[in-house]
This record gives sequence, C-alpha cells and structure tokens, in this order.
Amino acid sequence: MSEQKPMIQKEKTFLYTLARGIATIIYNLFFWAKARGVEHFPQDENCIILSNHISAWDPITIAFFYRVSEIHFISKESLFKIPFVRGLITKLHAIRVNRGETDMGAMRAAMQVLKDGHVLGIFPEGHRQQENRVQHIETGVAVMALKSNVPLVPALITGKYRLGGRIRLVVGEPIDISDLRE
Repeated sequence: MSEQKPMIQKEKTFLYTLARGIATIIYNLFFWAKARGVEHFPQDENCIILSNHISAWDPITIAFFYRVSEIHFISKESLFKIPFVRGLITKLHAIRVNRGETDMGAMRAAMQVLKDGHVLGIFPEGHRQQENRVQHIETGVAVMALKSNVPLVPALITGKYRLGGRIRLVVGEPIDISDLRE
C-alpha cells in the first residue's frame, strides 16, 4: 500500500509576500533575472527543490521564481546566532541545521515539513560553491529524498548578483527515484 501524497499547502504569509514583492523590484531592476523551466515546478503537490548554491541570495532567487507556495529552506545554524536574522528567517520558514554533522533534529523538521504538504528547499552540497555544478551531496539529502514521497526538482542558478548581473535560474524536470525507493 503506497502512502498518499499530501496536497500542497499554499501558504501566503504577510512577511513572505512582502519579501517576494521587494525581491521582484530588486530582481527586475538590478539583476535582470530570468528563468527557464519553471513549468517543471509541481503545481498541485509539494516537492523538494534541490539547487546549487553560489550566493546568500539563492533562496530568494528560487522563491522569486517559485510562485506556487512558500518554500521552507534548510539554513545553516550560524545564521540563527544573529538575533535580527534569526527572527527574520524563522518567520520565513527556515529550518536550522548544524552543518558537518548528522543533525537528526533538522532531518525530522524537514520531513515534517514535507509530511505537512509544504515545499522544502535544499542546497545539497551544504555550502556555497562558485562553480555551476554540484560536487558533493550531503547524505542527509539522499535520505530525505528516499524517505519522502515527493518529486525532486533540480534547479541551477548562474550569473552574478550585482547591478546588471543577469541572474538565471534553470529548473529541470522532476527526478524519478521511485526505483531507488523500492
């Protein structure tokens, strides 16, 4: 008997909506942001969005182009040490993770996000890389992908976050790992 997938929870919080509006101005005026493949984002079910990580702006870039719902990103623990940042990213659904170790609390929180029908955003390398390719994937990402019953949607961010930097997001077709789950 297969587990039934939860319908996507289409959250619309004030702060996330405000942040997305501010991002719209910044991304259209300064970064000349464009995306390809956004039709690959599931519209009626939650998913895990996996992306490379080149800048602290990357979660905002993905959230800017993913308009279906709000994304719960896994965020490094050190961001939670800064009171203002902690308050902001907590309200924007960030999940704290201790990098470099097996963080079962973060794993349980991420799995609960998926179980509740929310979208999870992960940078599977666990830190920023300047190259536009994934070099190493943390094992926790693989465990979440296998244990959840949601699509994995790959994304690639390129460009420079500067005036006229031409940020690009390419979204791939969801990855089918059903054979690995068996």
